[in-house]
Amino acid sequence: MEDSFHILSDEEDVRIDTYLSARLSLPRSRIKSLIEDGHVRVESKIPKPSFKLKKNLAIEGEIVSEEPSPLEAEDIPVKILYEDEYLLVIDKPKGMVVHPSLGHRSGTLVNAILSHVEPKDGADDERPGIVHRLDKDTTGVIIVAKDGKTQDVLSRQFHDRSVEKVYRAVVEGAVRDEEGIIEGDIGRHPIDRKRMALVERGGRHSFSCYKVLKRLKGFTYVEIRPKTGRTHQIRVHMNHIGHPIVGDALYGKQAKRFTERPLLHAFRITFDHPVHGTRLTVEAPVPEDMEMFVTEHQGP
Repeated sequence: MEDSFHILSDEEDVRIDTYLSARLSLPRSRIKSLIEDGHVRVESKIPKPSFKLKKNLAIEGEIVSEEPSPLEAEDIPVKILYEDEYLLVIDKPKGMVVHPSLGHRSGTLVNAILSHVEPKDGADDERPGIVHRLDKDTTGVIIVAKDGKTQDVLSRQFHDRSVEKVYRAVVEGAVRDEEGIIEGDIGRHPIDRKRMALVERGGRHSFSCYKVLKRLKGFTYVEIRPKTGRTHQIRVHMNHIGHPIVGDALYGKQAKRFTERPLLHAFRITFDHPVHGTRLTVEAPVPEDMEMFVTEHQGP
C-alpha cells in the first residue's frame, strides 16, 4: 500500500531528508530509506539524502507502507488511578511514548496496557484503548478504553470537546497577568518545520485558558485549561506569550539548563462515563521533579 505526495519546496539550503522528515512527520531514517529505495524524486530525478533543496523545486514520491510487527505485551509497571470493567485511567510517567510507531514498537504505554488488559472485540489493533495522547515527557492522566465501543464513545467526547482537561506547568519568566486566554490557529512553523506555531494561514483553531498558581524566582507556576487539543498546544501557547515551559528543548530558551524534561503535567481530567453517563473526575498527583523545582525556586 502506498501514499503519494507532491510538495513544492519552500525552504533554501536544507537537506531533503531533514525537510521531508518534518513535512511528512516521519523519522529521518525512514525518509532516508525511501530516498535510497528510489521512492522520492526531485524534478523527476532521484536525489541523495544529503541533497540540498532550493525553493520552488517539485518533490514527489510514495510512502511505501511497512508491515508492522505484531504488538507485544510487556510487563511494564504503570500507576492506575481509576479502573472499572470498561476503562482505566493511568498516571503516565515521563519518558514513556503512548502508542507504538513504525520505529518504536516496544516500551510504550500500549505495550504496558496489553499485559494488563486483553483487548476485546472492536479494539484498534495498533492503538488498543487509546483515545487521546500525551507527549513522551509529559506526565499525568490518560484514559484507556477496554473495548472498541468504549473507545468510540470516549473519542467522540474528545471530538465534541466535552472532556475537561487541566494541566500544571512551570514556565520561564514572570507571567504578567494573573489569568488570561490564548487563542489562534496552530500550524507548522513557517521556518522551523519541526515546531508548531500560531499562524495566519493554514492552521487549526486553538484555545487555552491559564492562571497563575505561584510566582517563583525567575519562573511562574501555572495552571492551563486547553479547550482544544492541537499538537503541542500548551507548549506553543505558553511560548507564544513569551513564557515557554521550563525544560522544553523544542520551544524553550533555556532548554535543559534547569531540568531534563518539560515541566508539564496533565493534572486532572473530567469526562462522562461512557456507559453510566455520570461525570467522572480523576487527578494525578504532581510529580516529584515538578514539586521539587517549585520548592527550590520559591520567592521571598
